[in-house]
Amino acid sequence: MRNQLVDVPREVRELVQKTIDQTEKAFSIFFQQAKLPGDLAFNFAQQNVATSLEYARKLAAAQNFQEVVSLQAEYLRAQIEHASQFMREFSPKS
Repeated sequence: MRNQLVDVPREVRELVQKTIDQTEKAFSIFFQQAKLPGDLAFNFAQQNVATSLEYARKLAAAQNFQEVVSLQAEYLRAQIEHASQFMREFSPKS
C-alpha cells in the first residue's frame, strides 16, 4: 500500500494547479495592499501562506502515497520551524 500510485485524472490535477495559482495571486494582491513594513507577525503570515501554497503544489503532483507522507512530514517540519522562529523573534527579550 505504501507505494500504491495515486491515480488522479490529469484534468483534476490541472484544475488543482489553476486553483493554487489563483489563490497565490489573490494572496499576493492582498499582501501588497496590506503590507505593513517591519510587522513581524505579518511577515510570518506571508511566509506561512507561501509555504502552504508550495506544499499544495507538491501534493498535487505526488505520484504515490509514500511521496504524500514524505511531503506531509516536510510540510509539518517547515511549519514547526516557522512557528519556532516566530516565537524566538516575537518573544520579549530578557
